[in-house]
Amino acid sequence: MPARNGSRMTIRLARTAAAVERWSFRAVISCLVPVLWTMSAAGLASAQDQLRAAPGQDAPGTIRGAVTDPSGSVVVGAVVTLETAASTGQRTTITDEAGTFHFSAVGPGNYTVTIAARGFAVWTSANVVARSGENQPLLSAVLRVAPASTQVDVGLPPHELATEQVKAEEKQRLLGVFPHYFVTYEPNPAPLTAAQKFQLGWKTFFDPVPILASGISAGIQQARNSFPGYGQGLEGYGKRFGAQYADRVDEILIGHVVMQAAFHQDPRYFYKGTGSFGSRALYAIATAFVCKGDNGHWQPAYSSVLGGMGAYELSTLYRPGTSRPWLRLSHTVLLGFAGRAEGHLFEQFLLRKLTAHVPKRALPAQPVLRAGTPVSLISVEDLSSKTAENAGPIAFVLASDIQVGGATVAKAGSQAWGRVSYAGGPAGVSGTMHVGLEHVRLTVGKVEVPLRSTQVRGGEGALQYHRLEDSGRIAIALYVDENIALPPAQ
Repeated sequence: MPARNGSRMTIRLARTAAAVERWSFRAVISCLVPVLWTMSAAGLASAQDQLRAAPGQDAPGTIRGAVTDPSGSVVVGAVVTLETAASTGQRTTITDEAGTFHFSAVGPGNYTVTIAARGFAVWTSANVVARSGENQPLLSAVLRVAPASTQVDVGLPPHELATEQVKAEEKQRLLGVFPHYFVTYEPNPAPLTAAQKFQLGWKTFFDPVPILASGISAGIQQARNSFPGYGQGLEGYGKRFGAQYADRVDEILIGHVVMQAAFHQDPRYFYKGTGSFGSRALYAIATAFVCKGDNGHWQPAYSSVLGGMGAYELSTLYRPGTSRPWLRLSHTVLLGFAGRAEGHLFEQFLLRKLTAHVPKRALPAQPVLRAGTPVSLISVEDLSSKTAENAGPIAFVLASDIQVGGATVAKAGSQAWGRVSYAGGPAGVSGTMHVGLEHVRLTVGKVEVPLRSTQVRGGEGALQYHRLEDSGRIAIALYVDENIALPPAQ
């Protein structure tokens, strides 16, 4: 009996333990299910939030922006370039009348946005991410006004530069013999001080060649018995020699030094050497009546006129008198103009080639924009609404910089103008466009550059273009029509 009771007790305990175990498992399961459900829901929500936070990782998005100047005014026609961080490609558009832009269907990745507009510094933003959705934030770009271009010349001060130039001019000799000091072949000569003007003067009339020339001229006059009042013999020769040499000194000292120093005008002739024959001839004649002032501006040549009159009056002190001095004086003034014009013409076309020790003329580099150079333009207007009836002048902006010899001669955002004419067909259809562009000209600084539709002059082919970013604006490639010499780079 006791053994049977013990086995029953064991069976009951086992059944009780099993029941307790089943109840405990159910309790644990009932507690774990809500917890696991909560955790899974939170994880799903977190994943959805992450997907919403970075939609560009899976689907194309849009990059939108607005461009203003420092005053808050919108900038219309600014060239906007979108480029991948890896520089594998780029897209271009321009801002509309509201100063906004957008790029649609932008793939995942980081982008660089560059904005260029005429008169403003280039604006750049890196690591821009495309976003999708209705209320995406605008990329705000505030363009700064471009700083004024300043040319800094590094070199000698003006006084020292003039000293070096005077030393070079003192070596100039016509036919290698006659002093030829009062001509400068420098493209931008420095102004002379009064002391430097006197230096050129005394170097001229103390040179042995003018003294020898005065002696020869005096001998010829004595042989012809010119100025018989001087007599003959050594005394007559001495008077003639003194008068001849005094005339040369008067002409240089009074006509090229004293008056020019007093009135701050340059006594030298400024050689031109460039341009057409007619322009050089007119320049040579005009400089008989005007001269360069020490301030760098052209002025009436009153120092030369007064110097010629003073030299004549001084010569009357040692020359035999005349019964009509005022007539002789007026003739001297008129002959002075004629003599300077004649001398300057010889200087411009002949004497430069006969002068020894002329410094090499350093001409400024002048970039040339060659015919056939491609020019990428974007229309400012929406052409989708243009018809033959309302066709007319159309504005473009330069889509990318134009470089000549490694130097940028026209920056993105420069303006071009032309006239549009229609031969039929909509302007908003990509491919071959039935729109003719006439007299398109690009503004490069102060120079108007004509453009043509084909790279080879007279070439055939329809005008090609493509439409920009869901608008009627077009991007088009034209070509420089002829070689254009541009001003030297500053």
